[in-house]
Amino acid sequence: MKIYNFLYLLVLMVFPLSIVVSSFDAHASKPLKVTFINPGFNSDNPTGNFWFNVSNIMDAVAEDTNIELTTLFAQRNHILMKQLTRQALESDAEYLILVDEKRVITEVLLSSEKTHQNILFLLNSPNKLALERLSAKGFGVKAAILPDNYQAGRLLARELVHKANTTPPKTQNHTMLAFLGDIATNAATEREQGLLSYTNRVSNVTLVDKVDAQWSKQRALELSRGLLRRYRDLDIVWCANDAIAFGVSQAAVELGIRDKLQIGGINWDNEHDSKLDISIGGHVLLGGYLLIELKKYQKGLVKYIGTQKIAIFRPYKSEFAPIYKAIHEDRLNQVDFSQFVNDKKDYNIMTINSELNF
Repeated sequence: MKIYNFLYLLVLMVFPLSIVVSSFDAHASKPLKVTFINPGFNSDNPTGNFWFNVSNIMDAVAEDTNIELTTLFAQRNHILMKQLTRQALESDAEYLILVDEKRVITEVLLSSEKTHQNILFLLNSPNKLALERLSAKGFGVKAAILPDNYQAGRLLARELVHKANTTPPKTQNHTMLAFLGDIATNAATEREQGLLSYTNRVSNVTLVDKVDAQWSKQRALELSRGLLRRYRDLDIVWCANDAIAFGVSQAAVELGIRDKLQIGGINWDNEHDSKLDISIGGHVLLGGYLLIELKKYQKGLVKYIGTQKIAIFRPYKSEFAPIYKAIHEDRLNQVDFSQFVNDKKDYNIMTINSELNF
């Protein structure tokens, strides 16, 4: 009888423990729900495929790291972006990833009756004052992952001048024209600051004009048809993104002067290697990096994410062909992104590139 009592007590002790363990395992295997409001298009568009590619990479990372990622595309419509943000605030998403272009997200959050404890900003973040106001209203901002756009603008200028110096007729004095992005965005103004930082410090480059091309290939094409005729001594054209550079390049071809110009942009857009002389890129990977950091945070591997400004930009070279093809041909499934969560490798251009074998 005593043996039966002992076994009965043992079952009572083990059974609740098994419930706790099963509950823990179920929680650990439960996907993390994340909603991303993507400001761009989900297909080809006049401003380039940058935001579409950002989402493709994030989808690949989410699949490997047990994240249930919902992406809502705002189609470059800030009114729609506000509506989608309000919709996301009402959802059951555990984390919201937002892009604060032109302070649109700051505006909608500050006017919202709903708050959210887990806000993550990607590529564009509110300024310090706006973050304080959001915190006072009850929002919890857990992270802001930002590219060093100043670095990008300066690096592009430097690489273009180097290219002009080393390409026949190898003139040492240069005349440059700059096509800016939407000057109401942080990315555009910071890239312009990087450009000016370089041109103001070198004596052999004359920056003759800067124009706002709104990130658009079509606008750049229309502006270029006149400006390339006006400034006949040009040999360098600096463009805030590849879409703008494609428009400038097309105009130069039409005018029969393409071979006289060094044209460069930013983004590593598809076909840049055949249409442009220089493209600076790498920041397309930052959405995936944010998800890796979020997964580390969820698992307790890091205590916080915080604000990170990352100098990720690199001039495109043939050694980056694997990652370039993977992004533009949707072949990222070769990479096991879970290894970056466990710190087996650092998440960066070089390590991801090394994982690809084509």
